[in-house]
Amino acid sequence: MKQKINVLVIEGDEYYNNLLSNAIQQSVNPFLEKGKYQLILRSFTNAGDFIRKIKSGELECNNSAVFINYHLGEGITAPQVIGLMMELTGDPMVVLLSQSKTVREKIKQVPHDYFVVKDRFAPALCSLYMQQYIENKYSVFLDA
Repeated sequence: MKQKINVLVIEGDEYYNNLLSNAIQQSVNPFLEKGKYQLILRSFTNAGDFIRKIKSGELECNNSAVFINYHLGEGITAPQVIGLMMELTGDPMVVLLSQSKTVREKIKQVPHDYFVVKDRFAPALCSLYMQQYIENKYSVFLDA
């Protein structure tokens, strides 16, 4: 049975959501080629939909890597969503993203593993964090 690598991308901008999802998919492909792993990648452009699905139990996201934008629209911010996830699913690996560097000051009390400024390097950084997460969690390494 293949081990599942659960990934969530919660980003309101559809273009950026696709960009991140594709970068993460590409970073995981070398692990998937080993044949022991299966990627379960779910992306949401509407945080309200995500919240409804996780509260209803329709969406299970235990042991997930989460890539989440700070400002999610409709008055929803990442701290609300992360708090809910921590309550319902345990301890995800969280990569918090924002276009604004000043958000870093607001997030000191928000549980997260990494903060990434949404610039041209962000997808590559997220890919590296994803690979590092897999290596640490599953004790599997890409051949050098």
